[in-house]
Amino acid sequence: MDREFTVVRRRANLVDILTPKRTGVQGYRLKAAANFDLTFNTMITGDIGTGHLDASVDTRVLTPLNNRDRVRLVFDPANYSGGPWNLVDTDHIWLQFFPVDFAGAEGSGGVRTLVLPDDEEKGQGRVIIRGSAPNGASVANSLQLNLPFKMRNVYIRNNEASGGDELAVASRPGGAERLIAPQEEAEFFEGGTELLMVRGVGGAVNFTASMTHLLPL
Repeated sequence: MDREFTVVRRRANLVDILTPKRTGVQGYRLKAAANFDLTFNTMITGDIGTGHLDASVDTRVLTPLNNRDRVRLVFDPANYSGGPWNLVDTDHIWLQFFPVDFAGAEGSGGVRTLVLPDDEEKGQGRVIIRGSAPNGASVANSLQLNLPFKMRNVYIRNNEASGGDELAVASRPGGAERLIAPQEEAEFFEGGTELLMVRGVGGAVNFTASMTHLLPL
């Protein structure tokens, strides 16, 4: 699956990202939120020529990269612990890419993507996400959530009260959906998955998904 950006290194107080250069795009903008169902606010905008480096990041810890066809965006989540972001370096961070053209106009946002904290990158335990899936008429109206890499042993629970709306889940855009009734849990064990497509059937649905790394470090 092609991604809008790749996290090449994640350590405490460091997120190092590469994103492909795009025709007609001057600014490479990341918006962030503490969870996928919150408002995403502009965090950084890297220039096509220079990228972005938070002033608080020590350049000596960065790995040299040959990235002439990529824009490098490096930041410290602790710098965004306040304001509209409320990020926590030791917790999940959700990022969304937005292109900015040479006139300064922002384009459409990409897929909301999970960035794990340093300790969860090692794959020693289960990764758990929870939040609200929007109401949607079909899989085309689902919210796509990119996982940090391929995951397996996925459990998804519909947290709505009995009599509430069903949750529809697919593992690829336009793919076959599985319906999960309120207070029920479904298991997805076949192969690995890099994303989830989620929607509520008739209304927004609160859910929990837990999973493990397909290839833990």
